[in-house]
Amino acid sequence: MQLLGINGSMRKNGNTNMLIDEVLKSAQKENPKIKSRVLQLRDLKIGPCLSDYERCSTKPYKCLVKDDFEKVLAAMKNSDGIVIGSPLYFNIPARLTAMIERMVCLSYFFRMRGFKEPHPLADKPVGLISVSAENDTMPVLQHLLNFALFLKMKPVFIDAYPFIGISGRGGYKDNLPEAKAMGRLLAK
Repeated sequence: MQLLGINGSMRKNGNTNMLIDEVLKSAQKENPKIKSRVLQLRDLKIGPCLSDYERCSTKPYKCLVKDDFEKVLAAMKNSDGIVIGSPLYFNIPARLTAMIERMVCLSYFFRMRGFKEPHPLADKPVGLISVSAENDTMPVLQHLLNFALFLKMKPVFIDAYPFIGISGRGGYKDNLPEAKAMGRLLAK
């Protein structure tokens, strides 16, 4: 079993990444056969969608823009579960915005062309994490939830508010119980 963490923060070792790591460690503790890795979006070049209506997604889930997006999509396809983390910027960091935009556009144009294959991320479990020092992270979690649902992924709901993911307000350590719970759920 392979779990993938996606750190949407520009801070490689910040609270977002620490919570992603904690989720993955908890999953591995639950099931030692689980392998995991984290993609740091800050280290990748991912540009925005070009909205080329004539050429977009003429092949199943192939984007005409050539950059590191293809690596992210391949890693997501090859994983059995995903954890996506983002800090609260205004709304989310630019690279994560570009990644989400490109995924949603590929799916949209693929459907417009009448292809029947299921989306490669359909039914894939996904855990959502949002982090902020002081502010409410619900707008970020809602944004990530909408993204996951559009791609037919299955969000992992935890038994603590806000239920749709981890709302990492305050320090990293304040959210360890939720991160461990999410990891156990993803392992199942």
